[in-house]
Amino acid sequence: MKPIYLDYAASTPTKPQVLNIFTKSLDIYGNPSSTHEEGLKARRLIESTSNIIANKLNCLPEEIHYTTGATMSNNLLIQGFKKHNTFGYVVTSAVEHNDIIELVNSHICDLFLPVNKNGILELQGFENITNNLFGKCLISIQMANSETGVIQPIKEISEIIHKNPYIYLHVDATQYLPYYPIDVQELGIDALSMSGQKIGGIKGSGILYMRQTLLNEIEPIIYGEQGIIGGTPSTPLIASLGEAFQLIDYDVQELRNKRDFLLAKLEQLGGILVGSREHRIPNNIYIRFPGISGMTLMNLLNEYKIYIGTGSACSTESDKPSHVALAYGLTPDEALECVRFSLGNETAYEELEYVAQVVKGLIETLR
Repeated sequence: MKPIYLDYAASTPTKPQVLNIFTKSLDIYGNPSSTHEEGLKARRLIESTSNIIANKLNCLPEEIHYTTGATMSNNLLIQGFKKHNTFGYVVTSAVEHNDIIELVNSHICDLFLPVNKNGILELQGFENITNNLFGKCLISIQMANSETGVIQPIKEISEIIHKNPYIYLHVDATQYLPYYPIDVQELGIDALSMSGQKIGGIKGSGILYMRQTLLNEIEPIIYGEQGIIGGTPSTPLIASLGEAFQLIDYDVQELRNKRDFLLAKLEQLGGILVGSREHRIPNNIYIRFPGISGMTLMNLLNEYKIYIGTGSACSTESDKPSHVALAYGLTPDEALECVRFSLGNETAYEELEYVAQVVKGLIETLR
């Protein structure tokens, strides 16, 4: 049996068309800031990519800023906002990605928003909090959680936020974007982060979308020729990201069917799904097996060349319970039992059948 990759939430295989565009773009070596023909070639390619992405998100091309991925985007936005608005607020949830949590630990964040046992923000409590915010505020929320795949009600959150003209909404769309379209105008999103590697793109590519009104509230933290983001743009990475955007397929029913097929088998083995079943991206199973260490199970599956995760791939403290699982109300011991299976369109039913059989044998042995 060939290796079975079930960690698409961490990274996806690069699509051949994306790699092809990247390779071809390497020949365009000019600096896009240069005014000679070779520089103009690079600039035109970047502008073409911005048009593609802007069309997907329903925003202006000049509102697209290129980064190395969501972590850089999140930091540029949040640190830049706080730098410009010294007395402004930054508010986020208790279940954000680790890079946001690190910002919280550096005292940039002013308030944590709790979630219920399903992992979803309580809108009434959220509205009460926003009603008591005075001055400029940036609220940062993951559209879909990087560990559990639980989707937040962004439309409703946005409607609450924009009752106050001094509050801006930022979303990390990295996990959501591969499966569902995003219209930033319809959803009232002021800023958006994403990583190319989650949509079949190349690692080191990503964007930060910022509405023009929010751009005025951001101070650069990396200075250089690009304005809000210093440094020379990587034309090949940007071009490859545009191709990845064009190849996104929002027909996810078959992927959901595969996910539910595996989930049913894992639940028959005593697995308990963590987080909302209904409000979840279509490829995610975040589950715990009582009495079984998630790390142990992941390492044993690795011996069978079955690759899964225990949570966010960016966590450097995998021996500690997930802050996401704890925020859902799990005990530290229960949180350490969690593992994540995340599927791709390439995943076959035969592979899932085999995975279920291996998990069954390992659980029986461990117990």
